[in-house]
Order: sequence, then structure tokens, then C-alpha cells
Amino acid sequence: MDLAPLLLPDATVMQVDDWTVDATHQQITLRAHTTPRTLPCPVCSTPAVRIHSRYVRTITDLPWAAYTIKLSLRVREFFCDLPTCDRRIFTERIPTILQPSARVMLRCTHAQRHVGLATGGVGGAQLTTLLRFAAGRDRLLRIVWQMPLPAIGKPMHIGVDDWAWRKGQRYGTIIVDLDTHRPLAVLPDRQASTLTTWLHAHPSVAVISRDRSSAFAEGAAAGAPHAIQVNVREALLQTLVAHRTLVEAVLSQPTTPTAAPHPDAQRNLIVDDPLPPQPIPAQVRHRSDAIHARRQRQFEQIQELVARGWTHRAIAHELGLTRQTVARYHAMHDGPPPQHHAHRRSVLDRFKPYLIERWNAGCLNAAQLCLEIQAQGYQGTAHTVRRYVTQLRKASGLPAWSRDGAARRGHVGQAWPCGSLTQLVWELVRQPTKQAAWLRPLTEDLRTRHPQLDSAITLLESFYAMIRNREPTGFAPWLAQAHQSGCAAFVRLARSFEADAAAIEAALTMRWSQGPVEGTIHRLKLVKRQMYGRANLDLLVRRVLLTGRSPQKLLPYSV
Repeated sequence: MDLAPLLLPDATVMQVDDWTVDATHQQITLRAHTTPRTLPCPVCSTPAVRIHSRYVRTITDLPWAAYTIKLSLRVREFFCDLPTCDRRIFTERIPTILQPSARVMLRCTHAQRHVGLATGGVGGAQLTTLLRFAAGRDRLLRIVWQMPLPAIGKPMHIGVDDWAWRKGQRYGTIIVDLDTHRPLAVLPDRQASTLTTWLHAHPSVAVISRDRSSAFAEGAAAGAPHAIQVNVREALLQTLVAHRTLVEAVLSQPTTPTAAPHPDAQRNLIVDDPLPPQPIPAQVRHRSDAIHARRQRQFEQIQELVARGWTHRAIAHELGLTRQTVARYHAMHDGPPPQHHAHRRSVLDRFKPYLIERWNAGCLNAAQLCLEIQAQGYQGTAHTVRRYVTQLRKASGLPAWSRDGAARRGHVGQAWPCGSLTQLVWELVRQPTKQAAWLRPLTEDLRTRHPQLDSAITLLESFYAMIRNREPTGFAPWLAQAHQSGCAAFVRLARSFEADAAAIEAALTMRWSQGPVEGTIHRLKLVKRQMYGRANLDLLVRRVLLTGRSPQKLLPYSV
């Protein structure tokens, strides 16, 4: 059975003349020619039959098992016999399998395109080499850049949120279709005018899910005044923050206070640094030796090739290095120096003897110690000093510093099962049937100890019950209760809710939320970090909007 025709992308326009297999280099070479007798002129579409000349094009195709495929295709040049046509001679074109002037089959280009979308330039180049249809990082990025963006259509329900290009300095906006959970657009900033312009271009939007950003509120109102704005997530987050503040204030007092000896009675003298420098691990040392040996071999190879008359460009191509590296190694006389692994120094190192001395003298306050060494020239943070003082406490047999005020005062309180205040807060917002058994006694104890916390827990539970049961009629009474609760955090929260009352009531009645938007932002951050921050917005937009789409649904592509 002749397998050569099976390797061709389209046997109706090509015919195989011969084929060879190179087992040494794992390559199959096909020699073929085109079969159509007449071809239309690319300018005037007049059928041409007169042949001007022939030449051979070497084309790369998708691999077959472990063998790469090279196609030596003999194509023709035709005369256009129409006197009025501007083109006198044209090259034969095969648009179904090959683009003009391309050296890669169209189906191979499609595979490289999807690899570039999924992995980027460097990672994609490594993967295509492994899959035996190699493409350089520049080619992968170029064909991704040249891809057309997908059509947006007429979205009706969208979610809007911001994402950080550089946290605290530069932000963008992402728009997601809540029906299909696919991103529609990535905007370069989070200004209200940018969102307004996009909404004016897409008047079909009927529902906008957003957070409590004032810019998004203004942009949505100006760009789609008829759309319903939905707002939930940030409202819940503000409630959790307010509740956590009150809970932390209550839990700072022990539930079952018992006296404990003064810390000085338990303190043991510290005479040495509890964090001495650690020796270099053997694995790190072996890796360093292997890197130095590899660089030394490269240095010797470069010196030998230069002595034989090779140019820097040829050496770089042969050894897989850059010309700058070759030039630098050529200029060396004794080879690359070995790597020296110095211990990582801390800004606190030269102050540690003083801290140990003050600790042995009885000063256990990290803030006081930080002030003292700052007067001596310390320029680090107080957090670094607190971490070191924590190690001193552990080495002295004292309990580590805790946010719990009881521990700071030398008291031992009841050990509640929650590992942190954050865990306690999340237990409070869970459904009553899924809450832990220990939570109810704890909340009852907290209610009896602090009236404000009693009001806060009541407001929190009623708010979540209103959300789970989707009762928009209970929102106005809840605002009134929050204003009358006496809790400053809930009063501020109620005032901010009043400005977005219509959006929150819509969120209580409609099924749309920010969940799909947050998931898309998570994927955007992964793609952005995968590109090491070196790509511009155009490439990021294409990788976010086109990644994950079905190959059959992507628009046609041309090199």
C-alpha cells in the first residue's frame, strides 16, 4: 500500500512522485507536483493554461509519528493572456493547503498558532520542538499577533471588573459574557469613559454585573442607562470586614481567664543567635558545580572554533548561544569564573548582637527594640524585628507573640477550635445546616458578652438569609436596623448601600453574579505572568480572548 498520498493534506491538487525515509535523522521527504491544468489569475480571475516556468518549494508539514515531514513541491508559473490585466506572470497558488510565500503547511501553522495561544513564545517554542513541528518564539508570537479578534455579537448580560496590570499603579477592565462565561473585551484602563464608549458600541446590553467601583457605576449609567446594574460581592466583603473587626475586639479578651506567671519568670537567657547561618546544601553546591562545568566546556568550544576561523554568528548558531555570549567568552583568557554562593545577608545581621544583649537585659518589646536599633541606623521594617523577636521567644521557652490580647498579657484563654479569626468569620457566613457544632456555643457566648457584637451577628445572619432566600423586600428594613444598631462599621456600610440600593435589590432578584468574571480574571493573571510582563496589551488580549475556544470556531488565519 502506498502511504505517501495519505500524508498529503489534499490529494486532489497534488500528486506524489517519490518519497524517501531517512532513519538517521527521522525524516520523510516527499517529492510531489501540482495537478490542476488551469488556474485563475489572482488579479483578473481569467483561467490560465500557458506555463512560464517551474520551481521547487520546500515546505514543512505536520510530523508522522516520530518522523518529520518535508515536502519538495514542484509548482508552476503561468502567463495571464488577458491583455488588460496588470499581472503578466503569476505563481501557482494552493489556498486550501498553503499560503503564498509560506514555508509551512496551513495545517501545521494552525497547530503552531494554538500552541502559541496556550503557552506563549518561549514555552511554545520548546513544546513545538518536542512535538517535531518546531517554530521559534518570534514566529509563534507573530502568528498570534496576526490573528483576528473574535466577533463580539450582541451580548445581553455582561460582567465588568478591573484587573491589575501592575498592582497599585495600572489597571485594566475585563468584560465577560455571563451567558457563555467567555471574555468579550479587555480594556486598557478602568476609566468610566472607556466603559461608556464600549457600551455605546454594544447597545444590546441589558444587564451589567459589577462591583462597587464608582467608575464602573458612572460608566454603566452613561453607556447603558437602560441596563440593570447588579451588585453583591463587594457588599458581602464589606460586611465581613466590619464583622471581623468586632469579633477580633471580643476575642482579644479571654473567655476563661486564668493567671499565668510573669514572662520574666519563664524567660531563659539567650547567649547565641537562634538563627545561625546555615551551610550551603549539597544539592545547591552540586548544581553550581554542574553549571560551572557546562560554561567551561562552552568556553573551550568557543576558543577552539575561533582558532579554526569560525565567525561569532556561526559559533552562536552551532552551540545555541547568542552572539553576545560568544563574544564575551572569546574575550576571556582563563574561562568563566566559578560561582560563589554567599549566604543571604539580612539588614538585621549587624544589629543582632545588640538585640540579644537587650533581650538578656529584660527588654521583650519588639517595638521598643526596633526604635532603639533605628536610632543606630537600622533601615529595615518593624516586621523583620518582630519575626526575630519571635525566634528569641521560642528559644527562651516563651509562647510566640499572638494577636490575642490574652496571650500578650500572660493569660491563657479557652482554645476555640477555629484556627484564626478568618476561619471564624467564614464559619459564621456558612449556611446554618453546614456550620460546625462548636460555632453555636461560641456565638452565644459572644452575644452575651458584647451587645454590639450581638447586633452585628444578627445583622450578618439576616443579611445572608435575605440573600439565600432572595427577598428584596427585606433590604429596606435591614438598612433601618443597621442604622439603629449603634455599630459604627454597620452604619457606614448602610450609608454606602443606600447609594447602590437599586443595584443590590436587583442582585437579590436576578441570577447574575460576578463569579464568571472573577474566574476569567484569575485566568488572565495566569496568562499575564506566563509572559513575564514583557508583552504588550495586544498579545494579552488575543491570548485571553482566543485561548480555550474551539479550533473550528476560530476565524480563518493567513500568514
